[in-house]
Amino acid sequence: MFGNRKLFILLIVLVLFIALMGVTLGDRIGLTWPEKFVKDTVGYTQKLVSKPATAVSGFFEDISELSGVYKENEKLRIKVAELDRELIDYDSLRTKVDDLKKALVFTQTQTENSEKHFRFAQVISVNEDVNNPTVNVDVGAKDGVKVGMAVTSIEGMVGVVSTTTDYTSTIQLITSLSLTSPDSYAISATVTGKPGTFGIVETYDVKQKRLIMSGIQNNDPTKPKVEVNDIIVTSGSGGVFPAGIVLGEVMAVEQSEFGLSDTAKIRPSASFVEWKELFIVVPGPEPAAGDDTP
Repeated sequence: MFGNRKLFILLIVLVLFIALMGVTLGDRIGLTWPEKFVKDTVGYTQKLVSKPATAVSGFFEDISELSGVYKENEKLRIKVAELDRELIDYDSLRTKVDDLKKALVFTQTQTENSEKHFRFAQVISVNEDVNNPTVNVDVGAKDGVKVGMAVTSIEGMVGVVSTTTDYTSTIQLITSLSLTSPDSYAISATVTGKPGTFGIVETYDVKQKRLIMSGIQNNDPTKPKVEVNDIIVTSGSGGVFPAGIVLGEVMAVEQSEFGLSDTAKIRPSASFVEWKELFIVVPGPEPAAGDDTP
């Protein structure tokens, strides 16, 4: 029997099979050491594999979350930029509304106090030529604007309409006043609150940035005199410019060369910078409501 190898192997397998059945079919209190060994080996291997796998998985999850955060930040930056633009537009509109309110109060007050009214005009271009500074506005002959009409800002007089088309007008600024210019003009002026004072504004001193009011009579002690800090306005004499248009404030008064009259140096009330709206001074009362006359 022992000489037959096949029979011997079969017998050993049969014995192991019976022993295994006996172990598995009987009551078990705990695990056998082979089972423990196998379970520990499998658990330790899973532990070694799971840590790198979890780390790699978490890394890609973090990258995905970072991508989402970046996209969200991009959206927020766009919203903030839009909000900034809207705030700028709001500030611009608020400034424009405030300017228009001031203009409305100005025109109402001036109209109530004099026989003239105002034609609102938007500035469309500025020519800053030193020898011939001009401003172009968006109203013209079809709006009732005529050559020779005075033009003022809220602060004071800025010039005179020199040319017109149907829909635009060019304004010659008072800073171009000169005795040597054939296109210049003379403005009869007086001191507000001092009846009887009179002078002619027909020159602008470019270096001192002052209007020069000459021909002020100083030989009549019964008449008030022109003094520093007086406010100079158009007198309305000659019918060229309506009375009451503010020219500026007297900064100095000097005697003329021969002492027969005085000369006043006037700081213009108008600022001459960044104009957006101006007013054409139209002689006569405001047209009645419903009247189509310009």
